[in-house]
Amino acid sequence: MKYPKVVLTADRTLMSPYRGISLASFFGCAPAVDPNRSHNTLLYKVLRDQVTPRLLFDFICNPISHNNGTADYAPYGLRKVEASLVRDGYSREDVVVAHPDYVDKFIGPETEVVGTYEMDPLGMGPVTMTFTYGRKQISYDEFYNKDLHMKINRAKEKNGSKAKVIAGASGTWQYNYDPGKIEEYGLYGIVEGDLGGIGPEMDGAGAKFFDALINNELETANPFKKNPFKVEIKEFVRDDKTHHGRFIHYWNEPSVDEIPTIINPSMHGMIEVMRGCGRGCKFCDVTLRPLRYYPVEKVVKEIEVNMKYG
Repeated sequence: MKYPKVVLTADRTLMSPYRGISLASFFGCAPAVDPNRSHNTLLYKVLRDQVTPRLLFDFICNPISHNNGTADYAPYGLRKVEASLVRDGYSREDVVVAHPDYVDKFIGPETEVVGTYEMDPLGMGPVTMTFTYGRKQISYDEFYNKDLHMKINRAKEKNGSKAKVIAGASGTWQYNYDPGKIEEYGLYGIVEGDLGGIGPEMDGAGAKFFDALINNELETANPFKKNPFKVEIKEFVRDDKTHHGRFIHYWNEPSVDEIPTIINPSMHGMIEVMRGCGRGCKFCDVTLRPLRYYPVEKVVKEIEVNMKYG
């Protein structure tokens, strides 16, 4: 079997239709495990260290359908990155958006990059922090994100893969506050920012970014070489331990023509009609991006892709 060059995926909490229940996607913020629970309590004897019973969570957070391990639906940002790679020369066989339960099936010797889409990877989002008492408990967002990375690492070891694991999307800032997870998860790099899947509007760059990864151009920052991707090696000291992480920044914003149109359906039928915002609120990152409206034809094409697959 030939393995794909690029595998894109996300954890279970981001790859579920949640049985069509409105706002149920916030259920990933619920506490999963209480590592500090006393073993002498009745609650521990009944649920062990579980807070929200996993049986209940897994019932509501039902897995998406798949075709031989390829996800039928995926977060909109992942679909944008997938589309940009195919547009810029990668074949359909080179790029797979994998179901989190079957990601190991696609990681092998030929795999160069595994990209993970992460919104609340370490449970530090405001709703999650409220539900877990400031992260004293472990949320399902964090629980299943770790589960995904452990699957990726086991697959790499089993199948002899040296793929670079890249974390992206709006939640990657959290690794700055628990940098030990960078090494624990085996992350080669972290793209800081949001929107556009793996990185801040990375869907416009698409193949350029992945080519740079594959060609080892992002090992370290070179101030004498012009490169649209800024590499920052950060050092963190936590509890007398030193951790390092490779953070990748991308500063350009694609024009409407450079933003790809999705080629496969997104979760919940999501599309976008514009980027940026004209209000100019100083507390909001969205206003930092230039305002761009999609033409009607582009919006219709993405709606048609989602409608075609139900």
